[in-house]
Amino acid sequence: MKVIQSLADVQALEREEHLPSFYIDEIKNQFHLWYEVENNGDEIQDFSLPSWACIYHFNDVEDARMLESCVNDIEYVEAERIDGMKYFRIGIMQDHQLSVIYFLEGTLPYRTEKWLEH
Repeated sequence: MKVIQSLADVQALEREEHLPSFYIDEIKNQFHLWYEVENNGDEIQDFSLPSWACIYHFNDVEDARMLESCVNDIEYVEAERIDGMKYFRIGIMQDHQLSVIYFLEGTLPYRTEKWLEH
């Protein structure tokens, strides 16, 4: 799992993970949206999301444990297919703070992904 709180985190994800460009673009867009709302005059390079409301990129089957621990806090689940690849976007609301989880199809166990689609 990668925690994304800053523009540097987004850029590191882009460099290190070999992910589809549409998927990276989606995470960048989410970060930019939150920057526009929360920045308090900070430059984007200096802006950081708080640890209790950030973006997560799941990259391992073990990341399902985090999702299982907050199953009652799931606000929404969206799945989208682009260029033949599916990704998930899950909003988790805890203490009135939203975090967003992203992962590509096939990252979590098959049964977990199927459950999320319903």
